[in-house]
Amino acid sequence: MKYIPYEIIKAAQNYDSEAIAYILKHFEGFIAAESKTKYESGDGQIKTYTDDDLRYLGQIGLYSAIFRFQFREPPEDFEE
Repeated sequence: MKYIPYEIIKAAQNYDSEAIAYILKHFEGFIAAESKTKYESGDGQIKTYTDDDLRYLGQIGLYSAIFRFQFREPPEDFEE
C-alpha cells in the first residue's frame, strides 16, 4: 500500500486544491471498487456496474474525512 505523505495531508487540511486532488486521485480506484452494484439482467445474468451515486457519496466521505483527520505522536515503541 502506498501512503500519502504527511505534508500533503496537512496541505489538504489547509484547503490546498492540488493536495486535495492528489488524495482524491489516490483513493479513486478504491472508491470505484467499493461502489460496485450487482443487478440481474432481463436474460437472468448477474451484471455489475459502478453506481455513480455511491461513488459520489464515497468521494464526499473522503473529502470530509480529510478535515476531520487528527495527527498524534506515535508510541515510543513504534517501528516503521
